[in-house]
Amino acid sequence: MDNEPIQSFSNLLENPKDFDVKIKVGERPNIKEFKVHSNILSARSKYFKVALSSRWARRENGIIIFNKPNISPPVFEILLKQGKFLKALKLYEEILKNCPHSAEDQESALQEHHVNFLNLGYNELGIIYAESLAEDSTLKYLNISHNNLGSEGGEALADTRCKNSTLTSLNLCSNDLGAKGGKALIDALCKNSTLKDLNLSYNKFGTDGGKALADALCKNSTLKDLNLSYNKFGTDGEKALADALCSNTTLTSLNLESNELGAKGGKALADALCKNSTLKDLNLSYNKFGNDGGKALPDALCRNTTLTSLNLCSNDFGSEEGKALADALCKISTLTFLNLNYNYLVSEGEKAIANALCKNFTLKDLHLRLNYIGSEGGKALADALCKNSTLTSLNLANINIGSEEGKALADALSKNSMLTSLNLERNDLGSEGGKAIADAICKNSTLTSLNLANNDLGSEGGKALADALYKNVTLTSLNLANNDLGSEGGKALTDALCMNTTLTSLDLGSNGFGYKVRKAIADANCKNSILTSLNIAYNKLGSEGGKALADALSKNSTLTYLNIKRTSINFKLKSNNLNLKILQCF
Repeated sequence: MDNEPIQSFSNLLENPKDFDVKIKVGERPNIKEFKVHSNILSARSKYFKVALSSRWARRENGIIIFNKPNISPPVFEILLKQGKFLKALKLYEEILKNCPHSAEDQESALQEHHVNFLNLGYNELGIIYAESLAEDSTLKYLNISHNNLGSEGGEALADTRCKNSTLTSLNLCSNDLGAKGGKALIDALCKNSTLKDLNLSYNKFGTDGGKALADALCKNSTLKDLNLSYNKFGTDGEKALADALCSNTTLTSLNLESNELGAKGGKALADALCKNSTLKDLNLSYNKFGNDGGKALPDALCRNTTLTSLNLCSNDFGSEEGKALADALCKISTLTFLNLNYNYLVSEGEKAIANALCKNFTLKDLHLRLNYIGSEGGKALADALCKNSTLTSLNLANINIGSEEGKALADALSKNSMLTSLNLERNDLGSEGGKAIADAICKNSTLTSLNLANNDLGSEGGKALADALYKNVTLTSLNLANNDLGSEGGKALTDALCMNTTLTSLDLGSNGFGYKVRKAIADANCKNSILTSLNIAYNKLGSEGGKALADALSKNSTLTYLNIKRTSINFKLKSNNLNLKILQCF
């Protein structure tokens, strides 16, 4: 078999002879003109059949003029070539069916030309190729997110989705489908038997769209992963979706982030979780459940036996809801991931969560960022870490703890043998808390990622952590940005890099490094053969530091990311390492 049929058809489409349509793409001064044939466009696309009709088309000297200012010429050329290939492939398939070859030979020939994965995100596609892309009989994954399809594009895709029998994953994020386009696609879901992964986020479905989706979920039996975030379903739309979850038996992952569900929506979902037996991953962040919605969820979690991941970030919960969730954590036997960021749990709620960690044996990843738990909550969490034997990742960023709580957490780190990731960013640990943490990581043998950014560690804290890097053999990622480490702390840390054999990512941005650190940074890049990511932005290294760094980069072959923004290096830094990405601005 050869590619002659495909090549011939491609040539036919590219030949402008006897054209009767001019498609003008782009905006002034970057406008490009494409000469095509209306009979081919109309036969292959319902959109063009209408757009090129006498009612809508504008003619000049017998030629149909079609303007598409919202698509850039380079993008349109890519789309045109892709469209030609897909159409040529259809013709190729038809030819093969009528050729005197065995079924095995035909299948083998087709497999050589199949397209299984197509990513056309962020291309301002409109609906020009929506139909041909979705009709293709080889695609399994299609991404046409951020393409301004609109309601018409949604309807065109819906029509072809009913016919397509191969597509398993479809991304339509941010296409302004609206209720009309959304309903058409949702109706198609009732008939489709192959799609497993669907992203419909940011499409302004509204309440009516939510209700239509609910009806589809009751009928569809293949969809497993559904993203409906940022669609403003409102309480009524969400109640319908919650009811659908009671009867749906295939969905395992559902994202309902930022849909203005409110207290009623929270209660409805809580009721659904008591009955649903398949959902494993649920994102309900940014939905303003408040006290009433928050109180219903803990009871549902105790009854649900399948959920493993739950995101409740930013839902206006308070101490009481925190206590109720803590009580549920003592009983839950399946949940491994819980996000409670931005929920005003404060000290009492956080203490209850900490106590629950002493009894829970399944949770592995817990996020408590921005809950202002203070001194008592911080110490309670430190005590829990000494006893908990399952937690591997803990986010305690911006929870209003100081050096004393830092010391308690450091003591816990010396004893804990499970935690691999700890985020303490934006607290007030100070140099004393920094020293305690440094001492702890000399003894800890499991932690691989530590974030201490924005903690006012100072040069003393920096030097203590530098000493720890000589002894620690597990840490791979360390963030010390915005800590006022100064030249002394900076030099100590970069000197330590020359000897450390495990760290692959280090963030030292905005630390007041001066000229004294220039040579140390350069030396570290010459001698260290492990580090792949380094951030030294906002540190006034100057032109001399730039020259030293440039010389070091000519010898370094492992670094893949270097951030030198606002370092007063006044010339473009280059490297022989083709894999190295350098972020720089003057």
